[in-house]
Amino acid sequence: MELVLMVSSFLSTLRQILSNRNMIVLTIADVLFLFGGTLWWPFQSLYILELGASKEVLGILMMFQSVAMLLFQIPGGILADRLGRRRVIVLASFLKCVSPIIYILSDHWLLLIPGILMDSLASIDMPAWNALLADSLPPEVRGGGWGIYSALISIPGIFTAPLGGFLIDMKGVLLGVRLCLVLNEVLLIFYALILWRFIVETRSDQVAEGDESREEGLIQGLKGLPRTVGVLILVGGLTSFAVNLSFSFMVVYAVEVIGLTKTEWGFLNSLFRLVSTTLQIPSGFLADRIGRKSCILASHGLSLLSNLVFINSNNFKEALISRLIGGVCSGFGGMVWGTMGGPTWQALIADIVPPEKRGRVMGLIGTMTGALGTPAPWIGGYLYENFYPALPIQLNMAVQASAMVIFLLFLREPKEKER
Repeated sequence: MELVLMVSSFLSTLRQILSNRNMIVLTIADVLFLFGGTLWWPFQSLYILELGASKEVLGILMMFQSVAMLLFQIPGGILADRLGRRRVIVLASFLKCVSPIIYILSDHWLLLIPGILMDSLASIDMPAWNALLADSLPPEVRGGGWGIYSALISIPGIFTAPLGGFLIDMKGVLLGVRLCLVLNEVLLIFYALILWRFIVETRSDQVAEGDESREEGLIQGLKGLPRTVGVLILVGGLTSFAVNLSFSFMVVYAVEVIGLTKTEWGFLNSLFRLVSTTLQIPSGFLADRIGRKSCILASHGLSLLSNLVFINSNNFKEALISRLIGGVCSGFGGMVWGTMGGPTWQALIADIVPPEKRGRVMGLIGTMTGALGTPAPWIGGYLYENFYPALPIQLNMAVQASAMVIFLLFLREPKEKER
């Protein structure tokens, strides 16, 4: 009976998504964006190292990227509420087309900095994108809807990461990554054109007629929000810090310590995404039925286990087990990376925040969580290079365990009638 209800709920939610123009457009656009991006993102750290950076410099560059991205989150949220979701998203989509060109032409790590800045400026659309998704999904199916959306856009990564790894093994890091970036650029142009042509504004549905002249400022608009938002910022910030300690160095650790080839690492990323994608839809409906909190706690617990297995891996098979567990962790959708979280985490924020404040609050949460995680890549690079490679991952586990305890003790999930 439960299975029948879940299938019925899935089909109903899928119909709602397919009947919503924005959900269709966002899904198609994100598929193109991620198809190109996942070709080379898993190997970005190797590309930077190949351009002459040390591991500590790699950490500094990743920290610089985090700082630059978070600076645009609150402005992005304010613009999303005042100017509308569509304008911000379309502008950012064309900005995204600039950075791959800079990366392709760079022959030293210093020359990557303008590309990182442009990437960060383009992230101004994150609050608008999340707010548009939340606007387009009814509260009662928000978890399941976000899960279906996340699963659909994750499909390209199942196939592209091994392809990127194969190209890099065949052509070398520099030429291989640049070939991936060329394809990424072509797909980004189609991505921007689709959003510009087909996306529809939703802000008018959230703001009463004639009320724009009295629209609240940022600080005033945030008054009256539940204390739960503070808990989300703290837990999200600690999680972001923990993940960023080791994220940029996982591929380096896999190649240098475990001894994997780039193709093997690409395959492991593909498997990770396959497991994650398969679980995102049922876990989204599970989050609607049993609550977001339980699924987020499951994500944290599995992340700890995945990292523990990874630092004890000595070969491909053991690393494979770690990535399988990590895929299940990602499938529950409760982790936070930098300024964004998984679908269950984003659905919880949408449950708590009123629609008319959603853009700026998502921008605030993105900025605060990003700020708390900002120094982590530099610290991780310093620890990796000056102590031992597993230390950033071990510290990741300690911080993440603290976040898990705080979330368990202090987060009160809103009841269905409060969403």
